[in-house]
Amino acid sequence: MKNTILLSVILLLLFSCNNNSDINRETSTKDFTEIKTDNKSKNLQGAWQLVSFYNYVNDKIKDSTISNANQKQIKLFTDGKFMWSKKRPADSTEWFAFGRYNINDNILTEHVEYGSLTMDNIMKLRKTFEYELILSKNRFSQVELDENGSRIYSENYIKLE
Repeated sequence: MKNTILLSVILLLLFSCNNNSDINRETSTKDFTEIKTDNKSKNLQGAWQLVSFYNYVNDKIKDSTISNANQKQIKLFTDGKFMWSKKRPADSTEWFAFGRYNINDNILTEHVEYGSLTMDNIMKLRKTFEYELILSKNRFSQVELDENGSRIYSENYIKLE
């Protein structure tokens, strides 16, 4: 009960403090678990904006977070290439990466070729990232899986163009 009240208060604060007019609130808060994967078209091409995160426990959503209006993350996909950048005004650390990607059986695999200094440090440990892909025409989620295939967290995006 305490957790439910605390989560409700946090979400209320997030909604009341968020002045982001670039994103339709209904779209950004809509449950991404309802996305029906479009098996006919694995087309991620376009510009996408991060709108929320889900954290999972036992493959069920434990909590969700709406993206902060002051911190934007954009992902661009072309035919085989991707790039993402994150704007964090309160932090001078740069976050971006570029590389190639492929989709196979609802798995999005990103092979990072280069990135920001922060990303370069991550790339010393890992250059390939695999996600479960949940894709529809105007929304997608990339879900991080653990070594057993269980969901850990997801980044949820809406299509800008």
